[in-house]
Amino acid sequence: MSTTVRLKDKTAILRERRFATFFAGNVVSKIGDAAVPVAFALAAYQVSGSAAGITWVLLSLWGARFFMVATGGRVADRYDRIKVMMGADVLRLVAQGALALLFAGLLPVQSWHLCLSAAVYGIGTAFYVPAQIGLTPELVPEERLQDANGLLSLVADVAFLLGPVLAGVLMSTVGFTWVLWLDVASFAVNLVLLLRLSRLHTPARRARTDAPADADADADADADAENEDTRFRAGLAVMARYPWFGFGMALWFLVSLGIGLTAVAGPVIAVDSLGGAGAWSVLATCLAVGSLLGSLTVISASKQHPWKAAAVVVTLGAVLQFTTLTLRDHLPTAVIAASFVLCALTTAACGIVWDTAYQSEIPERYLSRVGSVDNFVNAVGVPLGMLVGGLFTDHYDVVFLVLSLLLVLLGLPAARLAGRRRKATP
Repeated sequence: MSTTVRLKDKTAILRERRFATFFAGNVVSKIGDAAVPVAFALAAYQVSGSAAGITWVLLSLWGARFFMVATGGRVADRYDRIKVMMGADVLRLVAQGALALLFAGLLPVQSWHLCLSAAVYGIGTAFYVPAQIGLTPELVPEERLQDANGLLSLVADVAFLLGPVLAGVLMSTVGFTWVLWLDVASFAVNLVLLLRLSRLHTPARRARTDAPADADADADADADAENEDTRFRAGLAVMARYPWFGFGMALWFLVSLGIGLTAVAGPVIAVDSLGGAGAWSVLATCLAVGSLLGSLTVISASKQHPWKAAAVVVTLGAVLQFTTLTLRDHLPTAVIAASFVLCALTTAACGIVWDTAYQSEIPERYLSRVGSVDNFVNAVGVPLGMLVGGLFTDHYDVVFLVLSLLLVLLGLPAARLAGRRRKATP
């Protein structure tokens, strides 16, 4: 079967009205969000007059997500996920809309206004993302879940690729206020589509207990006792019965840490060893292109890939990139660029496989709570990697070696345990 035919078959899922409605809202929302990170950073710098303004805005965003991650996952597992997403989008719409009014001249803008907006936006995201993770398996058949995740990842990759360009164009023409209004409009459209989805969607939550093949009566009793437990720690407790998930999440934390490290170390190495800032522009573009290709690779695949193989592949991709950076003085820039493409490709592709694996295997009643932990742990890895990159500028080779060793040490058990899934019971 040709790639074109496979792609056509994979996108046939968009003929399903429920997923198509959900997907359309996701596309619109991602378009609205695309320019926000870069534009927000520029606006924070302009208002505060220093880099500290950007730092405080980022701390407000991630701090709010950190404190609300448990609540967001618990609420999404306990209540209607579509309504939770709608409430989250209302919060984010208010955050961006109020700030847009301030920038339009309602009041003099100060740094704390940006911080407050970022915090409210972060709270909304802490509720929206876990609900989306739990909702996706309800909208598609299990055998098409990887296709659905691939399409959602593809939209995110395109937004990531176009975001900086869109931000530059908007900031230099219509200004930051219109970046915010574009985001507000995207949330409004998504709210309308979510409302339509709520009328189309009949919750089909899977009532699997997912007991291990050798589980005894006590384990079954524990699972039954947890059925009605809506506390966040119940979602953490169920992870203990899925060791493959724990090791996989730890592996993704290291991959995320590597992404943050590369974001800081990459420009330094490009300037010092690869010929200047232009080299980093090329490498950054390679990351974006590789990520896009990774999503396309999964979407066009003729079959679903197991997490066991993906755990090995994502480990090798990251180690390859760190190896070429370590050998930067002995390798052409083109080889390093190719490693960046491959690393981003494997990260994006294996990320889709990972999402599909735990959405399929973890009991549905815990899915948003477990998903919120996974999402946040990965997100924490990026800024932590940036911190490591800033603190160890004179020891990058050692950092690359240590991180590569840790990736291998975690990648092996992650792949080994991935083959020991629980057998679903009717």
